[in-house]
Amino acid sequence: MCEKFEVLGVQLDGYTAKEAMQEAIRYMETEPISTIEILAGSSVIELTETGDLREKIAQMDLLVVGDRTLLELSGVEDRTLLREAETNLFVKMFLRYLKKDRRKVFLLAPGDDKQEILREYLERYYSGIEISGAEIVEDRSGVSDMIVNKINGAEIDCIISVLPSPLQEDFIGENKSVLDARIWVGLGEVIKNIQQKNNKKSRLQDFFVKFKLKSEIKRKEKEQQGQSGSKQ
Repeated sequence: MCEKFEVLGVQLDGYTAKEAMQEAIRYMETEPISTIEILAGSSVIELTETGDLREKIAQMDLLVVGDRTLLELSGVEDRTLLREAETNLFVKMFLRYLKKDRRKVFLLAPGDDKQEILREYLERYYSGIEISGAEIVEDRSGVSDMIVNKINGAEIDCIISVLPSPLQEDFIGENKSVLDARIWVGLGEVIKNIQQKNNKKSRLQDFFVKFKLKSEIKRKEKEQQGQSGSKQ
C-alpha cells in the first residue's frame, strides 16, 4: 500500500509510475469507466479559487502527480517520485501502452488549437494510437449530450482530455455514468508542459505556480493556527 500525502486538502496516492501503470492496465480490463487525472500545480491553484473542485478531484479513481512542485511542497523527498513527476513519466508510459496495444481513443479539448496540438503530438510520438474521434467541449447547455453520443458511437477504449480545470472535472463528473469507455484520462496542460519543458516561458510559469502554491499553503497554515489558538 503506497504512502498518501496531502496538498491543500487533496489526498494523493504516492504511486510510482510503474505502480500507477499497473492500476491503469487493470482499469482497461474492467468496467465501468475508470477515471485518471494528472494533477499539476495549475490545477491545484484552481482548488483555491473554485469551492467544489476539491471534492470533484477527490472522486477520481487515480490521481497522478504531474508536477514536482506539489511533491516538494508536501514534504516528499523520495527521489524516484520527484524525478517521475518532473518528467511526467506516467503519461509517457500510459501513451506508449495505448500505442503498443493499438488502442482507440477519443480526444476532448477546449478549442481547435489545443485539439490540433494534442492530435499532432500523438501522431508524431505515439502513431500506433488510433484516434477515432475528437470534439471541442464548450461550457453551454446541450453540448455534453451530443459529445457523449459521439463518444459512445465511436466504440473507443480511452478518452483523452486536455480540458482546463474545472471544465475537465465538471464534464467527467456529470457524464461518467453514461460514457462507454474503459478509461478517462484528464491531462489538462500536461502535453503543453512536456513540449515547453525548460524554455524561458515554462520556467516563468513554474516560478509563478510555485510562488502561488507556497503562498496558499502558508495562508492555510495561518488559518489553522488561528483556529487552534481561538479554541484554547
